[in-house]
Amino acid sequence: MIDIKLVVISLLIIFIVAAGVNYLFGFSYWIAFAMTAGAIIINGVIATIEDDLPGGFNNPDGTDTPSYINKITWIVVGILLLIVGIMVFILIL
Repeated sequence: MIDIKLVVISLLIIFIVAAGVNYLFGFSYWIAFAMTAGAIIINGVIATIEDDLPGGFNNPDGTDTPSYINKITWIVVGILLLIVGIMVFILIL
């Protein structure tokens, strides 16, 4: 079940950080809100992946690595190779 108190606190933090980004950098409030919420979601996904890796919090002895970790590893390698390829292409031009 979803803990409503946690949801309210999370939204309050997002609203406050978005207001700060709006004030300091002049972004539209809703753009800042989306950026803040996206950053928090991405941080949570990365923390979950890191915890599931061998030696992580959910997998301290490395014997219970979920199958999705292997797929994510190849996706990350592909993205990094794509970025390097784009950078090399830009440097050649």
